[in-house]
Amino acid sequence: MPEQHPTSPVRITGRRLRAPLASVAAVSALVTLAACSAPGSGSDSDAAANPTPTAVNTAVADTPAELTLFSAAGLQTYEQGLADAFMAKYPKIKVKLRVEADNNYNTVLPRLLASDSTPDLVQPYDLLGGVKDNLLTNLDAYDKAYGWSSKVPASALAPGRVSNGAVGGGPLYQAGGSAGPLVGVFYNKELAAKVGMKTVPASIAELEAVMAKAKKSGITPIVASNQDGLIGHLYNLLLGDYMGAEKLSDIVYHQPGANLDTPEAVKATETLQKWIKAGYFASDVNALNQEASYGKFTGGKGLFFFQGSWITQTLDKNFKGKYGVFPMPPATEDGPYAGMTSNTLAFSIAARSKNKDAAALFLDFLTTPEAAKVAVENGYAALTSGTAARGKPSLSGTLTEQIQAGYAAIAADNGFDSWLQNADPALNTKLTQQLQLLVSGNVEPAAMVETLQTTYADALKSS
Repeated sequence: MPEQHPTSPVRITGRRLRAPLASVAAVSALVTLAACSAPGSGSDSDAAANPTPTAVNTAVADTPAELTLFSAAGLQTYEQGLADAFMAKYPKIKVKLRVEADNNYNTVLPRLLASDSTPDLVQPYDLLGGVKDNLLTNLDAYDKAYGWSSKVPASALAPGRVSNGAVGGGPLYQAGGSAGPLVGVFYNKELAAKVGMKTVPASIAELEAVMAKAKKSGITPIVASNQDGLIGHLYNLLLGDYMGAEKLSDIVYHQPGANLDTPEAVKATETLQKWIKAGYFASDVNALNQEASYGKFTGGKGLFFFQGSWITQTLDKNFKGKYGVFPMPPATEDGPYAGMTSNTLAFSIAARSKNKDAAALFLDFLTTPEAAKVAVENGYAALTSGTAARGKPSLSGTLTEQIQAGYAAIAADNGFDSWLQNADPALNTKLTQQLQLLVSGNVEPAAMVETLQTTYADALKSS
């Protein structure tokens, strides 16, 4: 799929959440520690097929090595930039890309990981399957040695953790820095000025007040497309606000006991229904597709556009300088920020890699300012060290600065989550249907949430 659900593949076998390769291609326009064991501990043949190393060596920067990074074509420019920046810092370690066509990547990857010619570094599609088949390295020893858990927000590392057949907790199998798209509230600067929006709304109530002013002034408050269910971006943001990022992520990651049918999810759905009934969307929103919604927003036909920062490449063609973005306001003032993203700086080390220690140094490099710079240059927001100090998002600054500030605000509150529809393809389909029914007035919030939970539970039974 192109851009509708930018952090998930069409099918999420094993529940691995990562950007679809064609979509990422469109987006990409954005202390050495003492050795814990003898040198070379991660590069001998016995360690090559060991998915759970316990003795690791971090003093490998001056030891010649060659790493292979398996890349999809859509990520090639971005990942080559990371490789070049790494080699500039560590010239004795070479990183070569092995590039596969986007539509073949997910098919070829498992076979490569099981072969004697395995790449060292990958961004796996099926994390659960890779762990189950012992194809990926347990990174806990490296995490302890390098301190990644103190450098990267816990919610950004959660999609790389696997335990008891579920993603989101337990040992770490995917790590790196934190970089990805910001899904937030894009706004038309001219229309924002007309309705007197001088600061970023600090709560859902303040956002509603701005939309009410827009509606009263004859301005459509929200541009969206729902022929393809893309009101789902806004719906997921509301779910994250009212449920909290962790509880929403528990559903996506299939954590035991995770449940969507809660008062908080109903409240989020009621909020969306209230905005629908208030006329904050165009009357034909159910007939609009994504491309048409882009045209409406760039044509000045609405104030807000709930989307991801991957759209900037499209909007900048004829709308550059005329719009800005801020993160979805919290449910209540001073409440936590939450928002969907995908960690594009997260990689795994193949269990059969003969250069695990050098590969782990590459993962640690991804937490540095040099790696963040590459991410930003390729259209992503990026963090490099710990949870950012929470600042107040502003309407001033460049678009890039606003994207960075919004991403940092979510990170500071450990609020990264994912799309509800990433939990299962059946839920993806059902959500689109239910959102269309909500817009047309043919389903009530409590019934909608109950239906989505039933679909989710049935999918778990059959998976």
